[in-house]
Amino acid sequence: MIPINGHRLSLPEVWEVATHRADCELADEARPLIRRSRELVESLAAEPRAIYGINTGFGPLSGFRVNDEDLAQHQLNLIHHLTVGQGALFSQTETRAIMLARANALARGYSGIREELIQLLIKCLNAGVLPEIPSEGSVGASGDLVPLAHMAGLLVGVGYARLKDERLRSAEALGRVGLKPVTLQCKEGLALVNGTSVMTGLAALATQEGGQILHWMELLTACLFQALDGEPEVLCQQIHMARGFRGQSLVAQRISDSLSTHPDFAKRIEEHQWGSKPKPVEGGAEIQDPYSLRCAPQILGAFQEAHWHVCDVVTRELNASTDNPLIFPDTGMVIHGGNFYGQQIAMVSDYHRIGLIKLALLAERQIERLVNWRYSRGLPPMLAGGAPGLNSGLSGAQLLATSLAAEARLLGTAASIQTISTNANNQDVVSMGCIAAKMTRTAMPLLWKILAIEAIALAQAADARGCDKVLGGDYRKLYETVRGVSPRLEGDRPLNEDIQRVTALLQSLEAQQHCLVQET
Repeated sequence: MIPINGHRLSLPEVWEVATHRADCELADEARPLIRRSRELVESLAAEPRAIYGINTGFGPLSGFRVNDEDLAQHQLNLIHHLTVGQGALFSQTETRAIMLARANALARGYSGIREELIQLLIKCLNAGVLPEIPSEGSVGASGDLVPLAHMAGLLVGVGYARLKDERLRSAEALGRVGLKPVTLQCKEGLALVNGTSVMTGLAALATQEGGQILHWMELLTACLFQALDGEPEVLCQQIHMARGFRGQSLVAQRISDSLSTHPDFAKRIEEHQWGSKPKPVEGGAEIQDPYSLRCAPQILGAFQEAHWHVCDVVTRELNASTDNPLIFPDTGMVIHGGNFYGQQIAMVSDYHRIGLIKLALLAERQIERLVNWRYSRGLPPMLAGGAPGLNSGLSGAQLLATSLAAEARLLGTAASIQTISTNANNQDVVSMGCIAAKMTRTAMPLLWKILAIEAIALAQAADARGCDKVLGGDYRKLYETVRGVSPRLEGDRPLNEDIQRVTALLQSLEAQQHCLVQET
């Protein structure tokens, strides 16, 4: 049971709730501040003063007062007018991450919302009652208003929800699990929709996957050294320490550790036999490995540095109060501000995505080194399993990898600078944080497929070289994992289903636990 208190939610916990359906609960220590915050809202609502979103209109209509007898309808109308989302629905995994992120933000106790509403959101999450949330509609400025309105609709019985893959009206879905819609009171509709929880939930998932992709790239690179008899000199800690980037040094060390599971490479690394093999001197002969091997620590290390920063920002935002106004019961203050503005998530989502695209391009070039017999140091042309020419091996798979890499490159445009004024010029500069986070999520499946193609190519290269010659311990784990779902290519055959199976395999917890070093 994962406690929700607004202060300590981690990226792995979001992953557990979103992908493995772990249960969560509102932490006892969060309840007193939530209650006091709500009491302050109710006392302030009884006063004649204007407080945004409690007794005034929203956004550009904040100059209009709302009558006391209309305060409940006022909050419901906010949900109604924002329920305009279009496009594909967020997946169940993404929806769970969004709901968790919003529940945690509200649990901080500065939103003035009743404890019962937070409890209802958490109960829906645990019961698998998931609102239909369209993916189009947020500019990430006053939070993710439109998609969060669709989420909030579940709690008030508006719209549709999914329960065990059955589409039901929200009120019926709640009733199926013994829950009832609520009637919103002052400030509560605004607290539900006014925040960055959609972009933050999406970014949390992408960040967790980004770490998995990095570790697969380290393993695939270590296997590539073995398949191409690369020079491990480039992993020497002296050169990486001389540059001074911790991520680069750490990546080089992890690749070196994986490579050292091969006894011959372990000996060369341990004894520092750099350049011990004779280098050919005839014209045109390579005396250094290509950048796709030699500079892999620099490329992957830069991503590691970026990933640390992204993890820090997304974790902070997960545990932040991002609506407006915020309620501070200890001082009796209500403060109007702009914590809903999603610039941090927008910028790191762009940063993260650009790093992921670079990994896609590196993996695609590593595939080229394996299939191109002019550079693969004796591997069969296109890794054909039968006679080359009659058989084209992984030619089609490489075409797919190149297409996927090109598609990923098109996602490299930064969303965080694409501001367009809206909301009667109230939201005159916007973050586009939700769009940035969605673009990063869109890039993820492209990467996983490219990694799957490289894993298949490495398994085929091991068969061509002779497994006893090239397979170190980690390479053997990868080989056996891939071969469990994708048999050796003896002659040409359709590979579309092989690629699908290996793609799913690399994303599985079982394969990651078997093949990758688990960080503590």
